[in-house]
Amino acid sequence: MLLGALNAFTVWSVPILISNKTWIFAIYFVISTLVLDFIFLSKKRIAPKYIVPGVVLLLMFQVYPAFFTGYVAFTNYSNGHFLDKETAIDVMVSNSFAPVGDTSNYMQVVRDNTTQKIALVIQDANGFGVGTRDGYSAVPSSDLTLNGDGKIEAVKGYTVLSEDEVFNILDEFNDYKVPIGNDQFYSVSDINAVELVAQNLRYDAAKDTVTDIVTGTIYSPDDNGSMVSAAGEEIEPGWTTTVGWRNFSKVINDERYRQPLLQVLAWTFIYAGLVVLSTFFLGLLLALVLNHPRMKSRKIYRTLLIVPYAMPSVLSTLVWAGMFNVDNGVINKILGSPIPWLSDPWLAKFAVLLVQLWAGTPYMFLIATGAIQSLSTETIEAAQVDGASPFQVFSKIKLPLVLMTLAPLLIASYAYNFSNFGAIYLLTGGGPTIISSGGIAGHTDILISYTYKIAFAAGKGNDYGLASAVSFFNFLLVSSMSIYSFKKSKTIENMT
Repeated sequence: MLLGALNAFTVWSVPILISNKTWIFAIYFVISTLVLDFIFLSKKRIAPKYIVPGVVLLLMFQVYPAFFTGYVAFTNYSNGHFLDKETAIDVMVSNSFAPVGDTSNYMQVVRDNTTQKIALVIQDANGFGVGTRDGYSAVPSSDLTLNGDGKIEAVKGYTVLSEDEVFNILDEFNDYKVPIGNDQFYSVSDINAVELVAQNLRYDAAKDTVTDIVTGTIYSPDDNGSMVSAAGEEIEPGWTTTVGWRNFSKVINDERYRQPLLQVLAWTFIYAGLVVLSTFFLGLLLALVLNHPRMKSRKIYRTLLIVPYAMPSVLSTLVWAGMFNVDNGVINKILGSPIPWLSDPWLAKFAVLLVQLWAGTPYMFLIATGAIQSLSTETIEAAQVDGASPFQVFSKIKLPLVLMTLAPLLIASYAYNFSNFGAIYLLTGGGPTIISSGGIAGHTDILISYTYKIAFAAGKGNDYGLASAVSFFNFLLVSSMSIYSFKKSKTIENMT
């Protein structure tokens, strides 16, 4: 049944993908479906039945996004540069209008009694006419009823709308244009007025230039995917194009991005390191205390310590954000002082570390408990017989053995906190803002949250090319940690 559903989905989706010219996904779905059919319709291929589905999903949700992010890092893919060149030029030409003359024409909004569609009755030099987005035609004077001021009171076949009714449908007149021929249109300029406009841009495919018919200005393509005049004036939208290493160069050489990036990167290393160290040692301490044979009610305490780990991290972080509120937060009410926890740079960093200490300790407690309980009691008893003090037993025997066992997990935890977006974004939003960053970076931003802000707040907004370049550095750092973790795990495995 599942295989049949997969085939049905492929048959339904592939024609749609082909019609949208999404060739990569169309080919991917066809090949993946054929491979899965080949494997699961056979009784012999047992191992691939467990491996191939995971590989198919891995390619879709991990490998492809990684390669696409790498590709975007070498493009200008950003706000105003989402389209291909042909589409962008069509949009800029078709959406460019300039007024013809300085006068406006009287008009009245009406509704067609037959189709119930909105129309405009316009008075021009030739009399009256009715127009929609589809066209314009003359209206005989006998079909109109005017009041003493020359305003329209009634139109045959139409219902005249009052001003209140027009105000209720103002959104329908956004970019409302009535074509009258010769590339000229009536454009709504007021509740009872239209102005005559004409397309003022023309594209010359042979010269690859756009000309403003009214001013005579010529716009030529630049290397950033935009039509730009000699004076530097740019027409939007632009188009997506490759820009080489420009995004990487901007991150490294542009002071607006380099200085905040270095500050954010330094805090990222410090933040991840402090979180791992503080949660590990507190978790280890709690594990030692609750593993002591004289400790009573150990099951109850262990259950209570796991509660923060069991709560959804998003919910708990938002609760902490409310508790740190300056005016109404529980913490400030207890202390009786309006402490700016989330608006002061140092206090905000302390708040972030405190919340992560609360959220991360249960995990460290669990793994430390397992490591301690797996220690050889004979070694510990031998050290005690030889006269070792409790501190010496801990520092010379327990701690080294626990660290040897948990080293890969600690490295993995460091890599996780290095990219723990939710912990920062939900609590402080990366703030307070670093003034020198132009409002993009914050004092508690880590590399991943800074990347997010660049993607949606830098320049004109949605600068995915620049954000992908920054995320590439994040990928190198995290992957290096992961490789080191694997090597460390292999070393410990060989030792044991």
